[in-house]
Amino acid sequence: MNPRPEILLVEDNPDTVSFLARRLEEEGYTVRVARDGQVAREAIAEAVPAAVVMDINLPVVNGDELAREIRRNPRTAALPVVFVTAESEERVQDLLEPGRTLCLEKAIKTRALLTALSQVLEAS
Repeated sequence: MNPRPEILLVEDNPDTVSFLARRLEEEGYTVRVARDGQVAREAIAEAVPAAVVMDINLPVVNGDELAREIRRNPRTAALPVVFVTAESEERVQDLLEPGRTLCLEKAIKTRALLTALSQVLEAS
C-alpha cells in the first residue's frame, strides 16, 4: 500500500495534536506538526503539504490569517485546508471554498476528519 499524502497539522493543544496525529498516521498519512501559525507558515514555505488541518485560534499567527496568506500565494492558493475549531463557521465563512476548504467543529470525530480530508484531497 502506498503511503497517503503528507498532512500539516497546525494545533497548539498537545492532547489534540497527539490524538489527531495518531489517527491520521493510523490511516497511512504522513503528518508534520506545527504548534503555531508562524511555524506552519515556515513549514509550508519549506515544503507544501497535500493538505493543512488547522485550528483557527493559534499562537503567533491566527489560523484565519494563515489561511488568507495561503490563498493569496499562487504557490499555495489551491492547497486544501480543513479547519478544526471550536469557533463558529461564520468566523471563517469568507475562507470556505467548496472542494478546497472545510470547517469541522471540535470535539472532532475522527471519521468526519478523514472524510473531509478525502473530499478536499480528491478535489485538488
